Amino acid sequence: MTSGSTQLGRRRRLWCGAAVVFLGLPAFLGPPMALLLALAAVVAVLAALVRSPLGRITPAVAAGVAIALSVITDIGYTGKQGLTLLWMPFEFAALLVLTGRLIRRTPRYAFLPGAAAALTVLALPLRFTLRNPESGAKGSLTMLLVTLIPVGCAIAVGSYLRAVDERRRQAVLKARREQRLHMARVLHDFVAHELTGMLLEVQAAQATAYDPEQYRALLGRLEGSGLRALEQMDRTLHTLRDAEEQSRQEDQRTPDRTQEAAQVPTRVYGVADLPDLTARFAESSAIPTEVDLAEDLIGALRREADETAYSMVLEALTNVRRHAAEATSVCVLVERADDTTLRVSVTDDGGHSSALLGARKGGGTGLVSLRERFAVLGGALEAGAAGNGWRVAGTLPIAPVVRTPSAPQYGAEGL
Repeated sequence: MTSGSTQLGRRRRLWCGAAVVFLGLPAFLGPPMALLLALAAVVAVLAALVRSPLGRITPAVAAGVAIALSVITDIGYTGKQGLTLLWMPFEFAALLVLTGRLIRRTPRYAFLPGAAAALTVLALPLRFTLRNPESGAKGSLTMLLVTLIPVGCAIAVGSYLRAVDERRRQAVLKARREQRLHMARVLHDFVAHELTGMLLEVQAAQATAYDPEQYRALLGRLEGSGLRALEQMDRTLHTLRDAEEQSRQEDQRTPDRTQEAAQVPTRVYGVADLPDLTARFAESSAIPTEVDLAEDLIGALRREADETAYSMVLEALTNVRRHAAEATSVCVLVERADDTTLRVSVTDDGGHSSALLGARKGGGTGLVSLRERFAVLGGALEAGAAGNGWRVAGTLPIAPVVRTPSAPQYGAEGL
C-alpha cells in the first residue's frame, strides 16, 4: 500500500514537472505577454493534477488561484490574439477538470466555487473572440454555445460523482451503525448471562448457610463471572476506539479513495466454545448440563452464523437460570438436520414458571432479536414447551466448502 502510494506521488510529480517545462519554456521565446498566458495555463494544469494538500495549499485553494489567474488573464492580456490559441486548450481542459472536482467536493450549499469555475471556462474562449475583429458578436456567441457542451458534461460528471460519494458515505455509516448495534447485542447477551448467574449465586447464598469452603468456591465463581464480564466490556470498548481511530484516518486520506467500513478484528464466540460455556453454566447453577457436539461440526458455519448459534445457546441458558429454577438437567445438542443445515437446540426439564430474580423491568426481547438474526442468515428459530420443560432450537445453513487448487510449487530456479 505504501509503495503504491509512493509510486503514484512520484508519477504525479513527474507530470507536474513535464507540464511546467512543456507549457512554460515556449513562453520565453515569445513576447513578454506570452508569459501571462503560459502562467495561467501552467497554474491551471498544476491545480488539476494536485488532488491532495501540499502543506497549506489545499486543492480548493489551488483551484481558486487558477480561476483567479485565468480571469485576470482574460482581462489583462493585450498581446497578439494568435498566441492565446497555443495555451488555451491546456488551460481549458484543466479548468474543466477543476469544475467537476469543485462540484464534487465542495459542501452541499457552497455552490459558488463550482459556479465560478464553470463561468471561467465559458469565458475562456472569449479571450480570443472578443478581441478578434473577424469573429464579431456572432462568433463569440457561437463559441459560447459550443463551450456549454463540455461545461455541461463537467457539471454532470461532478454531480454524478458527488451522488456516488454520498451513497458510499451513507453505506459506510450504515455499516458502522450496524456493527455497533451488533457489538451492543453481543455485549448485552454475554454480560446479562454472567450477571444473571452472579445474582442467582448471591440469592442462593442468602437462603442457605454455606461452610467456609463453599463460600470460597462461591467467591471464586463470582470473581470469574465478573472478570469475564469486564473482559468482554473492555474488548468492546477497545474495538469501538479502534474503529473510530480507523475512521478518522480514512477521513484524512485523499478523497478520491474509496472509504470502507472499519473492520476491526474481534473475539468471536462460536460452536467450538459451547463446551466451555455449558461447563461454566453447570458449575454456577448446579444444574447438570450435557453437550452433544461432534468434532466435524466445529467450523461448519460461517462466521456470522457461528456467532449467532453461540448467542442462541447463551440466551437459552440465561433463560433457564431466570425461569427454570426447578430444572434438573439441560441438554445442548448440535447436529446436522440435513446435508445443508445445522440444528442447535437447548432443552431443559424444569418448566418456565418460576423466576428467582423476582420482578425485573425490561428484557424479553432476546428471542425476538435472535429470530430476526436467524431469518437474515437463512435459518429459523423456534421456542416452546417440550415435555415438562422448555426447548429452544434453531437451524442455520452450513457454509459450502470452497476447494481452491493448490498453488504450484517452484524451485529456486523458477523464481
